[in-house]
Amino acid sequence: MFKGVMDDFKVKHYLAEIDHVSDKLKSWSWDIYIAANEKEILGKALAPAQGVEVPWTPLGGHDLLEEMMTICEEQMPKHP
Repeated sequence: MFKGVMDDFKVKHYLAEIDHVSDKLKSWSWDIYIAANEKEILGKALAPAQGVEVPWTPLGGHDLLEEMMTICEEQMPKHP
């Protein structure tokens, strides 16, 4: 899926169901990718049913999946 640019990265794929509560409960399915090489760690996410994509983003926390899930949740109110 990420051939070419990401060749020197090791990529892990996660499926996450993220709930967001605003005026009503929303639950979205996300494909989350975390890629690392010797120099950097990046995360990318897709919510295909909503047509939302989080582009490759530098990560630096201790729990990389939790960091990406937070980024995904922040996108949810922007796409009602």
